[in-house]
Parts: sequence; structure tokens; C-alpha cells
Amino acid sequence: MKRPQLSSPPVLVNLLIGIPTMAPLYSMWWLAKRHWGGYTSVADHSSTIIEVCGADCDRAGTATLTVIVTGMLVVLLVLVADVLVPLHRDRSVAAWLKAAPLVFVPYLLFQVISSAT
Repeated sequence: MKRPQLSSPPVLVNLLIGIPTMAPLYSMWWLAKRHWGGYTSVADHSSTIIEVCGADCDRAGTATLTVIVTGMLVVLLVLVADVLVPLHRDRSVAAWLKAAPLVFVPYLLFQVISSAT
């Protein structure tokens, strides 16, 4: 049985989709770090809102909105690029879906580079 191989158009398109994907992924990372699990235990911290998240509380709504709006746009973009366009052109979707995980590569590179400095 012959396996479909990754060709350059699906790889390139999914890497380019990864650039706008950085916005919702970074916002989710920011929320996870500061609001969804930033503390080691609940008993160590006071329960007042000012002491729990301090000045970051004002930015949590913006980060959440960024995750929702840009995340939906990225999902729509991946759906169109990896499923609808190949189906419309009577091409195999397998190569496009195999390249879909490459969407995360630009964000992972950003995290590696930013943590190294």
C-alpha cells in the first residue's frame, strides 16, 4: 500500500497558517500561566480578587476574547485550506490533513526562542 507523502504546498500553507495561530496560542498560554493554574496551592493564597490576580485581572478579558475570536478564525482558516479547497479541486485531503499539525510549529519556535533568552 502506497502512503501519501507530504508535498510542499500543504506544508507551506499550514506553516503560514501558523503565523496567525500564534495569537490565540499565546493568549491561552498567558491565561494558563496567570489565571488557570499559576498557583501551587489554593491554601497558600488569599481569596480576595486583588490579591489573587492583581493588575492582571484587567487583561484577562482581553486575552480570553483574543483566544475566542482568533481561535475561531484560525479553525475556519484550517478548515477552508485543508479540507474545502482540496475537495473543491478534486484532490486528496490526506496530504493536507497530515500537514495540519505544522500549524503549531511557528508558535513552538517562538516559545523556544523566547525561553532561551
